[in-house]
Amino acid sequence: MPSLSDTAPLHTHLGLMTTDLPKSRRTMAPTWQRLAEAGIAEDLPVVFFHPHRIDLKRRTVTGVRYHPGTGWMPIRVPLPRVVVDNVYVHIARTDRLYAGNKRALEQRGTVVLNPRLPDKSGVWQALQRQPLLADHLPETAVMRSAADLERWLDRHESVFLKPVRGSGGRGVLRVSRDQAGTYRVAGAKKSLWRREEWSFFLKKRLGETPHLIQQGLSLFETEGCKIDLRIVLHRDGDRTWQPITTVPRMGAIGSVVTNLAQGGQVKEFAWLTERMTEQGLRAPQRERLEQIAVQAAEAVTLIRPTLAFLGLDLALDTTGRAYVLDINPRPGRKSLGAAERSRAFACLVRYCKTL
Repeated sequence: MPSLSDTAPLHTHLGLMTTDLPKSRRTMAPTWQRLAEAGIAEDLPVVFFHPHRIDLKRRTVTGVRYHPGTGWMPIRVPLPRVVVDNVYVHIARTDRLYAGNKRALEQRGTVVLNPRLPDKSGVWQALQRQPLLADHLPETAVMRSAADLERWLDRHESVFLKPVRGSGGRGVLRVSRDQAGTYRVAGAKKSLWRREEWSFFLKKRLGETPHLIQQGLSLFETEGCKIDLRIVLHRDGDRTWQPITTVPRMGAIGSVVTNLAQGGQVKEFAWLTERMTEQGLRAPQRERLEQIAVQAAEAVTLIRPTLAFLGLDLALDTTGRAYVLDINPRPGRKSLGAAERSRAFACLVRYCKTL
């Protein structure tokens, strides 16, 4: 391990905090090598470190840094002024040492990028304050009680129930009601519920975690599968949001979500245009969809100024109108090709330099 005196000064490192570090420090994922190369190109080397490898007493972090021709080498550096938090959500929620170290970094002046967003209700309130999004937001509210469902189903053919702290499409339900009073629920183990048993289930679920209730839309589908779009955005050296990729996602048959973790598939944008044309629909222009995504990103940036990247989920109704469905502050990279990852990391490093 090199001594601290052999390392670069405080301001010359960008930190990437992650648990995705291999046991052998000589090899790393190709994705991280692209980020390391982007840092070298911008004269801002990246040190990759585990959240447990922060020495608050000595004000240092220990991790690895990439050297062209040499590979990954261990290094100890002063606390970086900017750190990208890439710790998996499920770990972030349960690892107390991670949470304490992250808080201590911030108290010592480190800017930790992509802070946790408010829950879905807070995000939705931020979106509703953006007038340009008024035509692209389904009716949404915090669900106060099981009785809210009845009132919403009086106005809408179906509604979605979403845990306010959910991620990856887990826990999302689509609910409708037939004339006999039976509830049809997609996303649960049972698809048909009698009033009494559904009421009991719903009250129990609401007692465990708050939910949003959202208007069900007549959304575009193909082959019996749900379709939406994932737009990945990064801020650049001008601190403006740049679309990195816009890809359709097709959910598994019978699924109410399109998340890749729930069996969804990534498609090409040309595929979406062809499928909509086959149904006599006019596909919206990619540029317009990306404009809506940028407007949504700008709305949440007002409440989280150090956001650096986001994943926006948009859906299209049967007329081709786009609706914002969700915002993910830590989008997966499965939808990004090699060139797109390189561009995303170039934007990320340039944005970090401004901080």
